[in-house]
Amino acid sequence: MLPPGARLTAAGRVLDRARTFSDLPPGAAFWYENSSGLAELVVNQGRADRELGLAIGRPVEFVA
Repeated sequence: MLPPGARLTAAGRVLDRARTFSDLPPGAAFWYENSSGLAELVVNQGRADRELGLAIGRPVEFVA
C-alpha cells in the first residue's frame, strides 16, 4: 500500500497519483491504485509502454 501522495519514477519520469483518468488531460502519464490494490502506470488516452518506454524488467521506484 502506497501513501496517497506517493510518486513513482519509471523510465526517467516522475509520475503522480490520480484517482481516475478524467482527473488529468489526455496524454498525461500517472499511476493509480487498481481494484486489486496494485499500482498501475498509465497514460490517459495513450499507451504507457510506448509513451514511457516501459518494458518487462524496467525498474519502477517509489519517491518519498
